[in-house]
Amino acid sequence: MRELTKEQVRQRLAAPNGSELLFGEAEAAFGAAWALFAEEGNAAACAFLCRCAKRQAYAARIGALLGEDRTALYAALRSDAPKLRKNAARLAGALADARDVPALVSALAAEGQRFVRPSLLLALGACGGEEAKAALDAYTVAPPVDAGEERHAREEAEALASARKSFLHLSKHAFSGLPKAYALELRTPDKLEGSLAYELAQHGIAPAATEPGAVSVTAQDLAPLLACRSFFELLFPVARKASAVPELIARYAGAFLRELLPAAHAGEPPFGYRIEVRGEDADRAALAKAVAAKLDGGLLVNAPGNYEAELRIELRRNGSADVFVKLYTIPDDRFAYRVRALPASIHPATAAAVLRYARAYLREGARVLDPCCGSGTLLIERGKLTETGSLTGVDIAHKAIDIARENAAAAHSSAKFICNDCLRFEAKRKYDEVIANMPFGNRVGTHKNNERLYAAMLDKLPEWLMPGGVALLYTMEFTLLKKLVRERPGLTLITETRTEAGGLLPGVFLLRIGR
Repeated sequence: MRELTKEQVRQRLAAPNGSELLFGEAEAAFGAAWALFAEEGNAAACAFLCRCAKRQAYAARIGALLGEDRTALYAALRSDAPKLRKNAARLAGALADARDVPALVSALAAEGQRFVRPSLLLALGACGGEEAKAALDAYTVAPPVDAGEERHAREEAEALASARKSFLHLSKHAFSGLPKAYALELRTPDKLEGSLAYELAQHGIAPAATEPGAVSVTAQDLAPLLACRSFFELLFPVARKASAVPELIARYAGAFLRELLPAAHAGEPPFGYRIEVRGEDADRAALAKAVAAKLDGGLLVNAPGNYEAELRIELRRNGSADVFVKLYTIPDDRFAYRVRALPASIHPATAAAVLRYARAYLREGARVLDPCCGSGTLLIERGKLTETGSLTGVDIAHKAIDIARENAAAAHSSAKFICNDCLRFEAKRKYDEVIANMPFGNRVGTHKNNERLYAAMLDKLPEWLMPGGVALLYTMEFTLLKKLVRERPGLTLITETRTEAGGLLPGVFLLRIGR
């Protein structure tokens, strides 16, 4: 590869987003870019080197070129050009070498431009060490002198908080139980809330309310809830239809978290948390940042890479928000058997809810076939619903069968798996139930292929099933399936519903052989 000259690199860097675009030619441009930085103090070349330094190999090369005395870097930190000082600080942060701390501390003390200081603060946090920590602890952000400084003052404060966090060592906390009964919301597949209500009733729990995709309960003991399988996650409602103003959300969430976290966990603060904002009609990143700025301190630390709690903000179209807390410290091993999955695998909670939707037609001791078994989730969850006579999965893909066997072993399931084209599979003895997550046509297969496959599978049902046997089918191709069922007088549609999965709206169909 021919190396670029200094003049070629200079010209490329002068273009908008030049340092970013030049990174596509990093190997050819590196030598000339280094010369522009070290010999001429070119700020754009320094920005390019900052981008290179994110890769370990380039960081090592830059460190070697800087040498023991780090002359080029320290000269840039003292430059008369603010942009070069800022990019030099960024480069020091990317290299994260403790030798640079004294130079960064001196540069911070001498820096007169607000927009440069955040990079110096972040570099000290990245370099670490006692001297850097002491400098950050002693540093205070001066109030803005006018409106023009407000944004830079805010960025400086955020950088200081972020740099100080790098010295925090968040310990893990063990969940010790809820200190009192709390309102809880269990998220379910849409239109299948009844499956969870059924499970809760089995454990003596009466839902406080049911709405699309959610069942609300009040509980202190979580064990009966976590014995239920038809829900995705457990949330603590903090506020409903609250004004989506950072100060208000932080006030509600802060009061809730400061009460719940210490009372429900063994160990000392602080607790790491993250913020998840859902909704399309807002600057979600800005809202999360503003809420975190109000929440952080003492007990709570915004730590997206090391969190134990999630603050969920779900924005409504009218400008209000529902606010929830999710605790990742609550032990939940319901689906721990899912060692591996395929891209089109059904979620275990959805599988459990779909099966319970048809529970009145699924009997104990049944022999069950899944002709499109994939990773085995439906069969494994069927085995957890009632005792079965046998569980057999068929899939044309060797990889799917390998994954299904791993998952079944982890679940201590008796399911057996066969690699075969389901249309060639012959039942030596007929089954009582067929359950299948059929190819959707947009994630797996195509609509044209499904027209042939679905028709052939429906024709196979009487061969696979006993008279009066049932088929539980989950698919996006609901229009196609209904049409094909109507064309087959030997099949009866018992019931159907629609649900939601990853933005799609699949249907659930329960069929019987005969009338």
